[in-house]
This record gives sequence, structure tokens and C-alpha cells, in this order.
Amino acid sequence: MVSFWAVKGVFVAESRQGSALRNKLIEQTVAQRLGTVAEFGALIVETGKHTGRAAKERFIVRTPSTQNQIHWGAINRPIEESVAAQVESTLRKKCDSETSYTYQGFVGGFPIQVTSLSPWHSAFAQNMFREAPIESVVSELKAKNLDNLKIQIFHDPYGKLSDYGLQGLPSSLTDTLIQLNPETAVVCIIGTAYAGEIKKSAFTLCNYLLPEGKILPMHASANVAREGSMSSCVLFGLSGTGKTTLSASEDRDLIGDDEIIWTSQGISNLEGGCYAKLIDLSSEKEPEIFRAIHQTGAILENVSFDATTQKIDFTDRSKTENTRGSYPIEAIEHLHDQTKEAAPPKQIVFLTADAFGALPAVAKLNSWQAMYHFMSGYTAKVAGTELGVKEPTAAFSACFGAPFMPRPAQVYAELLASQAKAAHAQFWLLNTGWVGGVKKGQRFPIAVSRALLKAIQSGELEKEAMQSHPVFGFDVPKQCAGVDSKWLEIPQGPQVELLAKRFEENFEDNFSHFTESRTIAAEGGPRLERLALSNRASEKAPVMDA
Repeated sequence: MVSFWAVKGVFVAESRQGSALRNKLIEQTVAQRLGTVAEFGALIVETGKHTGRAAKERFIVRTPSTQNQIHWGAINRPIEESVAAQVESTLRKKCDSETSYTYQGFVGGFPIQVTSLSPWHSAFAQNMFREAPIESVVSELKAKNLDNLKIQIFHDPYGKLSDYGLQGLPSSLTDTLIQLNPETAVVCIIGTAYAGEIKKSAFTLCNYLLPEGKILPMHASANVAREGSMSSCVLFGLSGTGKTTLSASEDRDLIGDDEIIWTSQGISNLEGGCYAKLIDLSSEKEPEIFRAIHQTGAILENVSFDATTQKIDFTDRSKTENTRGSYPIEAIEHLHDQTKEAAPPKQIVFLTADAFGALPAVAKLNSWQAMYHFMSGYTAKVAGTELGVKEPTAAFSACFGAPFMPRPAQVYAELLASQAKAAHAQFWLLNTGWVGGVKKGQRFPIAVSRALLKAIQSGELEKEAMQSHPVFGFDVPKQCAGVDSKWLEIPQGPQVELLAKRFEENFEDNFSHFTESRTIAAEGGPRLERLALSNRASEKAPVMDA
């Protein structure tokens, strides 16, 4: 049963299952002119200036307990404890004095409370988090003394930081701030209506806390075979690489589409909903997601919507490339039992969207290569997922999710290695990017990526004849049932060498302090010396042409 009441202007939701709560939040949203409802039930909203994560406005509170646990730098920038206390106190008071909307649920095994000054963001939290935790996960947290924290998020999406009158803030800040305190598990969000900040902040705190209990949090999706089998598969990848699309498969049951945890017993969904990219969505290519967002309760951000025809133009990029849809995971037809952990994965896939035509469609990795590519986390950034990104650029994000992994990358890499070894899991690299580069070629069709993934998950691809990649050293299948051989060709040309060089530079810049980094690079990294590039060592590398 759903409870929804107002006490001193605070609307409190204890469950996301009832339509009464959702309807009330939607009514409030429409009344405040923050959104509109389509005939098919979805709430259509716009997020204003921020249509993606405000990465440069995110700070982590530096305390004595976090000082030596966080990988401080350009991603994890510190804000001093005294300043953070002012921010939190002032935001709490504003939430107490104005009409706010409070959601209470769970993320992983942790209780979570989201208090927002916006009704539709409370509905978003209702979509995205869990109504109840998995008991086996809670038991594991208790065994590791990690069950005494409650994640709290205070949220003022339409306010301005400059109006708060705070002193001592970082000089780079103007109207927006995302502040995370791992010690107290409190998040403050001011000045951005992009709802993804709520879920990613909760995810980041979990990613800090869970490794203390030897539990691996993963920026990944996961699904499991049907027909009584417990053969599960984990797909790592940054935004835009296909985690949500490829994990929502009609012949497998979805565990989760973005945030997965791996305990000693198995894997499960950290959250309770999906937050899918909608750009170029079609019912033919992504039927599960298409159905899910055309249901009551879905929230669609920044889409082009014609109120007269009730049609959405999913190809319209005029507002952002990063159009999004959130919906309860129960909207997915083929769903793994969310009250239970699935067995540990037998297949682990690293997704990358290579924009330069330098990587093959698929490759099999040995354990050293898996460690190297996990710590590297290569993909191409595309427009929309972060503010200011207009053109595709090569990017390396440790653990395929560096913005959400506050501890040093080797902490997560060592956990992954130990968990995978115990499960006898096989690693793969699956490229969902472009053949010939984004400017001159074409993207791998979803049908091709799905066929390759299906062959990985069934074990059939591992049986195919392989050829060693001349630069990266991993094994590339020569053929795959149902896939034209043209998609399996190994790219050749200067872009391959240049990308390999960038891999080497990234690993040296970011992991040279790590004891085993040189061994990992030597055993699992690219092999440029085979190409006799030493004669070019003094030359300036040309710009990679996407």
C-alpha cells in the first residue's frame, strides 16, 4: 500500500508501487508547469540548461576518513568539510521551509531518502530506486558492518547556488553544485534539473562504500539466460556504448541496465529502474525499451514531443543528444526476479564505442588483457553525455566509469580479477562504434552487435577460429554464425597505431604509481614495437580523424 501525505509542506512517499502516489506527483508537476502528460501516460519534461551531468560542478567532501581513500584529481575534486557543512545546512533548511517531496526506498542494500523541491524528481526517484533490498545483500552488508548508513540526497534543481549566500566555495562555481560526502552518505544537488545527477550520486556513494565489504560495484548492465539456466553475463560500458540496449534482450532476462553489484553469492541490480538513452530509438531495433517508455509512469527528458499528434521524434537532437527515459524496471517484460541474486557471470563483456575505426568488432581477452582494458576503460565521448562535448573524442575512463568510482582504479580492478577468477569467467571486448570512423564510415548495426553478443553468451563464439591482433594482441574471431565476415575484419592503418599509442600514454600517466602497472601493461597492453614505430618517436602524432 502506498502512503502519501503532507506534513509541514513535505510530501512523503514510502513506496513506488501505487498509482495514487505517481498520479499526485504528476498532478503537481503539471500544475507547476514543469511538464506535460502524453496520452500514452508518460510524463514529458525538460531539464533546462543542464541536459547532461555537470561534471565540473561535482565535488567530494574531504574529511580525515576520506583523505587517503579517494583518488583525488580532475574527476574527484575536494571541497573542505567546513564549507560543505554550510552548503548542507542551508539546503536542508530550504527543503524544510518550502514544499518538498521525499522518497524513501533502497539502493543496493542501503536505505535511501531523496528530498527534492521538485515533484517530478521525486517520481524519478520512485522509478529508479528499489522498494526493498535483496536479503542476501543485506546479510552480507551486516557481516561487513556496513548496514548502519542511510544515503540522503537533498535536491534543489531550479534554485541557484549564487542565491544561497555561501562563503568559501570553490571559485569555479556559479549557479550549480553537486556535493557528495562519503563519510556521512549525504548528497547536496543545487542548480541542475538533469535527473541523472540523483541516481549517479547514489551510485557513487555505493561505489565508495561497497569495496570495504569486498563487494564489487560495477558500472555495467547484466542479464541471465532463461529456461532455468543461471548463465549470467555482465556488460561494462560508458554512456552511449549500448549497455541498456544490449542487455534488454527478448531471449534473456534483465538483471539491471546500468548499476550492478557482485557479492560472494552472485550479482544483482543496485537500483530498481532504467534510465535509457532515447536518441534514435525505434520499436524495431529496441522493442523492450520502446514499450517501456510508452507506459504510465515513464519520465522522458528533453525529447521532441508533438502534443497534437502525441508523437515523439526520437531523431531530434535540437535540445540534446542525451535524451533520456526513466521507468520502473518492472516495465521490462523479460525480467530476472529482482528479489534474488543471479549466479556469478560466466561472460564479462567490455563495451566500447570506438569512433575512429581502429578496433575490431569483437575480441577475446586473456586475464592480463582484461585487467589492462578494464583499468583503461576506453571509448569515444559523444555529444550530450557531458556538457561541452560537441565532437567525438577519444576518452579513457578507468573501470568504464571513473566519474562514479571514487577510489583508486586498482581497488576495483583487483576485486574484479578475484571475483572473475573464482567464477571462471571469460572476458570479451565488444565494439559498438564505427567501421572506418564516425565521419567516413558507419556504425556497427545493432543486429550485428546483438548477434556477436548472443554468440558470446551461448559459448559458440569461443569455439570459432581466432587470429591474434597484430597490435593489441587479443584474439579476434574469424567468423560468427549470422554475421557477415565484412564486420569481423581487423582494421588497418595509422589510426590503429595512434589509438594504441594513446592507450600506452593513458596507462603510463594514470597508473605508473601502481606496483603491478608495468607488468599489466607489458602482458596485456598493445605491442607497438612490432610495428617498428621507433623511427616516428620524435614526430608529432597527427590528429585522429573520426
